[in-house]
Amino acid sequence: MGRLIGVAARTVTGGGELSRIAGKGVTIRDVARRAGVSVATVSNVLNGQKKVRSASYERVTEAARELNYRADPAAAWLRSGRSRVIATLSPNLENPFFAGMVAAVERLCHEQGYELFLASSDNKPDVETARMRSLLQWRPAAFFVIPCVETLPLLDEVAEAGVPVVIADRVLTDRDCDFIELDNHQAGALAAEHLIALGHRHIVVIAPSFSVINVHERFEGVASALKAVGGPPPVPFETQHLRDEAEPLTLQPGQLGAATAVIALTNFTTLQLLGGLARIGLRVPRDISLVGFDDTAWMNVASPSVTAIRQPVAQMGKAVWDRLYARIKGREDPPCHQKYPGELIIRESTAPLA
Repeated sequence: MGRLIGVAARTVTGGGELSRIAGKGVTIRDVARRAGVSVATVSNVLNGQKKVRSASYERVTEAARELNYRADPAAAWLRSGRSRVIATLSPNLENPFFAGMVAAVERLCHEQGYELFLASSDNKPDVETARMRSLLQWRPAAFFVIPCVETLPLLDEVAEAGVPVVIADRVLTDRDCDFIELDNHQAGALAAEHLIALGHRHIVVIAPSFSVINVHERFEGVASALKAVGGPPPVPFETQHLRDEAEPLTLQPGQLGAATAVIALTNFTTLQLLGGLARIGLRVPRDISLVGFDDTAWMNVASPSVTAIRQPVAQMGKAVWDRLYARIKGREDPPCHQKYPGELIIRESTAPLA
């Protein structure tokens, strides 16, 4: 998935690492002469931007191998004045939703001949700023950022460099940018409406923290659905597990009160909650129904399998890329804010209230 920046990256200076990895004194023209093709054909093979005949492809790759030639993308970008890098910043690399979004964007940018460089902020604002500054040194064509908080102090510097930015998942409170997200209110309401249809009214909603804007919007969606049927307000339960860790949630018997159903608002919270319920002897769905979030792969094979809200990752990834590409090509319309509805995937973890 892309190139990882911040851990394994090495600084490239004039005549440095990238230049030395090529065969000494070998140029793209030498490869073309050895393969008996045009320089343009060699460029297309090495950059993967256009399809070439299989015979030409084999001759070029064989010639490049014999001459120990490696393309120098940094030099090519400097010559053309056009970067082919999409700089990407994610809160972490463990969360399946973040990884899925990055993968969706990477597939699309590769189809257009761009490389995706990826860094993780480790959910730390200071690291986020440092990683963003490092990525900016590559003179990217654009930035795709999933912020770890609601502000990005380095955006002024990015704007001054003329680099467009598209934000996903977590809205910025101090800047208006192109922004792609789940319709979090709709998704929360959808989860609650499913439980309400099964007869549940006493619902606990669990999340690491309700101060995160998108999580708070999901909670508000649950609250609005219960209010619409005259039910009691949902009970918020903060786990304080601010990192994505697969360890059981610590629960005490009776801690969930009169709740007959729970909604976990993140994928890791869903996993933590399943472990916590098992430890205090609550059986899902016989004793309590559970709706999870993000519909990651394990939810379909768990026992019981988990009813969950699925985010349209592929659709949102395409929306991110469409905005990135439009900005790269010079589109200057006002920033857009696009929301996409969640989908309810019904499985074994929810059941009618006895």
